[in-house]
Amino acid sequence: MPDGSPFFVIGQRSGPDLTLRQVQAAPEKPEEPDDACEEIRRDSRDEDGSVEIAYAASVGEAARREAAETAEQISQDLKRQRERRTTAARRARRKVQYRRT
Repeated sequence: MPDGSPFFVIGQRSGPDLTLRQVQAAPEKPEEPDDACEEIRRDSRDEDGSVEIAYAASVGEAARREAAETAEQISQDLKRQRERRTTAARRARRKVQYRRT
């Protein structure tokens, strides 16, 4: 089991932004079906949000961990986008245009 206590990190990602709505203690085993867990997840989906589980020593640390993970994910996504654009540009330069005369 990860270090620390489990916390629900409830928020919404929109583009590069993460809006944290709430961080609250989760049951000891949040992966197991639980009415409270399901209700939180359902409410979050209704508001186009997400619920992540972070293991941390405190609410603040859980929020910081989720923010750091989100920043890392965004960085990786942007890197992949740049690589795709570069690859597409190289392919476009390699194409030879033939004209009928």
